[in-house]
Amino acid sequence: MNNRTALSAPAVELSHEAVVDWITAFLAEILDITPNEIDPSTPLDHLGVDSATTLVICAGFREELGIQVRPRDVFDHFTADALARRLTGPLTGTGPLPAGV
Repeated sequence: MNNRTALSAPAVELSHEAVVDWITAFLAEILDITPNEIDPSTPLDHLGVDSATTLVICAGFREELGIQVRPRDVFDHFTADALARRLTGPLTGTGPLPAGV
């Protein structure tokens, strides 16, 4: 089953809250602000996230959490909350795939 728009599943299951916390901490480091300054419902472009930053976010997911996230996935779920919901949501035909698929 090859779905080019799907996210890859992490090696361990992550909670929505853990993924939101990771995203806000990661963005805070990149943007040189505190995680408390990031509202998880704020569109990422309002935080200054652009296509280059999106690539850094995808690399961070892969390196730190073992999750393969494509730039299109970030753009389609363009808040920390929406992206975390997508990553931790129930598996469906278009849901996460095992890493390397």
